[in-house]
Amino acid sequence: MYFWRVRKSSFLKKSLQWASLIQNKRYLGIWIVSLITTLTVLVIVGLYLCYNESRTSGTVLDDFVLDRVLPRDVSTILFSITWICILGGLPILLRTPERAMRVFWGISVMGLTRCIVMYLVPLEPPIGIIPLRDPFVEGAFYDNKVLVKDLFFSGHTSNMVLLTLLMDIKWLKIILAFASAAVGYLLLVQHVHYAVDIIAAPFFAYLAYRAAFAIAGRLVPRCFRVTPDTDF
Repeated sequence: MYFWRVRKSSFLKKSLQWASLIQNKRYLGIWIVSLITTLTVLVIVGLYLCYNESRTSGTVLDDFVLDRVLPRDVSTILFSITWICILGGLPILLRTPERAMRVFWGISVMGLTRCIVMYLVPLEPPIGIIPLRDPFVEGAFYDNKVLVKDLFFSGHTSNMVLLTLLMDIKWLKIILAFASAAVGYLLLVQHVHYAVDIIAAPFFAYLAYRAAFAIAGRLVPRCFRVTPDTDF
């Protein structure tokens, strides 16, 4: 009985936060601009990744880790883990306006950082690469192209790590951490990325995470801020 009272109280608090957001026109405007910024960045990232495939100035790295991994097609497993985590985790992360703001800016910073780093560090696909197929992303953002040069750093790994860092429910954070490690390993098995792409991804994810908190901290009014909790 106590459990249900706690959940009901938590749900009411979150409902009140969303209702207050709608009533606060200034904050609602900031929130909508943040959402539009994120959607715009996603479009820009998609366009840049398509352009990146046409570049010919990349370098093929001598990767002693990949040399010791037999390439196998694990696209289905990778697709399943990634999208189960994203579709299951995002609704939880979006449950309050402030947390949603962190997600928006985390995605935006991560996307722009990837474009900049890929431009500065052009790489050619690893030898023995088995292209990773993701029908949803290819159709929505990449004009149905199969990308093989979106390398340094790994988008799949960094996005999973960012999702893990943003998650405030401990047991889900642990599950996402293991899922992130599994995704990084499977990307190596498929020879989609160099080892350095996987190793660097958590570092850039942490930078995006810190930036998201800093930006949200400046944009979110004090009365809307929430303390970390473990309820849902």
